[in-house]
Amino acid sequence: MIKSRSSNTAIGRAKTVSSYTLPGLHLWQKPEGCTSIYVQIVGGGGGGAGYAEGGGAGGYSEKYMDVRNLSQVSVTVGGGGATLTYYGNASDGGTTSFGTYLTATGGYGANRNVQHEGGRGGIGSGGDVNLFGGKGAGHGNGCGSWGPNRGGISYFGGPSGRRHSDNANNTGEQNAAPGAGGSGGKTDATVGGGPGMPGIVIVHEYY
Repeated sequence: MIKSRSSNTAIGRAKTVSSYTLPGLHLWQKPEGCTSIYVQIVGGGGGGAGYAEGGGAGGYSEKYMDVRNLSQVSVTVGGGGATLTYYGNASDGGTTSFGTYLTATGGYGANRNVQHEGGRGGIGSGGDVNLFGGKGAGHGNGCGSWGPNRGGISYFGGPSGRRHSDNANNTGEQNAAPGAGGSGGKTDATVGGGPGMPGIVIVHEYY
C-alpha cells in the first residue's frame, strides 16, 4: 500500500502499467477501478554530430495523481533528434507530455547551444520531481584520441556507443535508453553522429 506524502492517505496498490514509446499522440484510458496513478515521462534525445559531439538527453518529470474524476488523458511522446555530419546544428529531441499535467522537453542537438559543443539536456516541469537530462560530450579530435563522444544520459540510462575506427554503433541505437542523446560521430565524414532516442511515458495504475 502506497501513501501520498502530501495527504498521508492511502492511494491503493499498483496492479497495472501502461507505457507509450512510439513518437506521436496517444490516449491514456483509465482502467476500471483505478483511483490514482504514478506517471513518469522523459523527452526525446537530441541528435549527435561529427567530431564526437553528442546530443543532450531529454528532461524528466514524475507525479502521483488522483484520477477518480478523470477518464482519459492525452499523451505525447517526443521523437529523437536527427543526426548531422558537422558544421551545423543537429536536431533537438521532441517534447513529451501527459496532458497538461507533466511536460519534459527534448534534449538539444549537438552545436545547438554552443558551436563544437554537445547539446544541453531538456527539463521536466509540472511534476513532483523535475530533472534536467544529461549534456552530450563536446568536440574531439577525429585523428587521434578524440574523447568519449557520448550522447547525454537520460533518467532511464545512457546512449549507444560508437566505435573509434569506423563510426559504427557498438550495440545499435535500439539498445540505448529512452530519451538518451545521440552519440557523436568519428569525424566530419558523411556518416556523422547518431540520432537521439525517442522519449517514453510510463503510467503505474493503482486500485
